[in-house]
Amino acid sequence: MSTATRSILQDGALRAQDIAAEAFKTGRTATADMLDGAAERIKTGGEHVDHAARATADRIADSAQYVRKNDASAMSTDLMVAVRKNPGRYMIGAVVLGFLAGRMMRRPDQA
Repeated sequence: MSTATRSILQDGALRAQDIAAEAFKTGRTATADMLDGAAERIKTGGEHVDHAARATADRIADSAQYVRKNDASAMSTDLMVAVRKNPGRYMIGAVVLGFLAGRMMRRPDQA
């Protein structure tokens, strides 16, 4: 492979990496904003919002802060630690998510 070709490929790879990093950052910000919005809607949902709903809103707000504060590497590390501490819980969660994803991807005429 010539030096020019290698240089073009490396430049393209760096551009792709920059685009992916920016997309991840944008997605992180949008996710955190969505979580903050959900937390606020739950908190201001009326006078009859009980303790459980407020606690849920606080957890969602904490999640938004976590997403804003941590990059992909830190989130991946935290996830691996959590999975190692509670493998059964995460296996059940993975099965449930897989089932739900499969149900959502089915065509309406197959349901």
